[in-house]
Amino acid sequence: MSTVDHRPGHMHAKLPDVTLLEYWSAIVSRRWMIAGVTVLVVIIVLVGTLLMTPQFQATTTLQINRDAMNVVNIENLMPTESPMDRDFYETQYELLRSRTLAQEVIRSTHLAEHPAYKELAEKVASQAAEGAEGDKATVRKRQQDAVERALTADVLDGLEIEPVRNSRLAKVHFSSPDPGLSARVANAYASTFISDNLKRQLDASTFAVKYLSERLEQLRGKVEESERALVDYSGDQQIVSVGDNAPSLPAQNLTELNGLLASAQNAKIQAEAAWNEARVGTGLNLPQVVSNPMIQSLREAQAEMQNEYNQKLATYKPDYPEMMRLKSRIDASNRQIQQEIGVIRASLKSQYDTAAQQELLTEQRITGLKHDQLDLEERSIRYNMLKRDVDTNRQLYDALLQRFKEIGVAGNVGANNVSVIDTAEVPGSPYSPRLPINLALGAVFGFFIGLVLALMLHLIGSVRRSHRA
Repeated sequence: MSTVDHRPGHMHAKLPDVTLLEYWSAIVSRRWMIAGVTVLVVIIVLVGTLLMTPQFQATTTLQINRDAMNVVNIENLMPTESPMDRDFYETQYELLRSRTLAQEVIRSTHLAEHPAYKELAEKVASQAAEGAEGDKATVRKRQQDAVERALTADVLDGLEIEPVRNSRLAKVHFSSPDPGLSARVANAYASTFISDNLKRQLDASTFAVKYLSERLEQLRGKVEESERALVDYSGDQQIVSVGDNAPSLPAQNLTELNGLLASAQNAKIQAEAAWNEARVGTGLNLPQVVSNPMIQSLREAQAEMQNEYNQKLATYKPDYPEMMRLKSRIDASNRQIQQEIGVIRASLKSQYDTAAQQELLTEQRITGLKHDQLDLEERSIRYNMLKRDVDTNRQLYDALLQRFKEIGVAGNVGANNVSVIDTAEVPGSPYSPRLPINLALGAVFGFFIGLVLALMLHLIGSVRRSHRA
């Protein structure tokens, strides 16, 4: 049952309440219409699919490593992957999709001459030649650029880059109406990408070699200039280098003289002690006197004569000639002993004076060497600055030279981080359109349209019946 609203401006009927059973009855009653719509849509999809140009897809599989195999470094022979390499691989995929690479592929495969693109290429070339000025080479170059730009969009439309999850592999798909062309372009993409990658590495290596060569030449000049300044300054200041870690000549002499001064002071102390002992008393107890065989012999002879004199003194008077001769001999022996003691004292005095003089001279020489060392240290400030400049420049030069050699060796190896795993083969069947999938989708879509039409017709009929009621 339905009700009618009689208020002005509201003359419309409310939609009747429809149950699921009524929906099912409507679908069953119009099942042939639903089937007809489904068949019609399937036929339309079939005709459209058959009218579509078949597309053949060829696939090349590439392996892209983060870095090239390091042939010149045994410790890191194979490249290692890092979770932070996503930006690197995204960059490689975008390079594969780049217009520049597409244009290189167009040139290498001569796509402009292929029947699938020849008509478009000729049309674009004729348009580019209209109103063009310049010689034939310029016009031809302009036509070639225009054709490449026009074909680039079609080539990129047929290109698909599919990274393989959790691997370093990437699949390069190319679709075209010609199966042979699809395989040729897919393989050309791989070879051109590898060639461009090697060229970029070679360009980078060449640039690095050129840059390092210029820097090496500059540093070589700086090293020569700093060494020349060091030699000139050391010559002007009479600075003799005896080694980086060795002391200077004045310092070495100071070390030696300090040892000599200690020896001289010790010798002076000993000589002074001996002289102080020798210059007082009779000197008979001096070690030099006691150990002198001549003096000891004279003293023994003197003792014998003195003993004889004392014995004869009991018999003879001192003025007796024999006693006087004996006394004279005793006095002569005593004088000879004193004379020998005097010689020993003079020797000890001479030794003391020599030791004191040696100490004084050594101290004076040390004072002079200290002055020379201080003066050398003052003059060495500038020398050390120049020496540091030489060392720094030489270290920079050696480091750059080593890097230059490494780049030269690595550049000559020609390492590549991209390789072809599977080349594209000529596909035996079209990739699109896919007739079974399209018919299945057409059947589902046609059935849905028929179902919607059946339900709409049922609702419209219900509304009309409610109006009549």
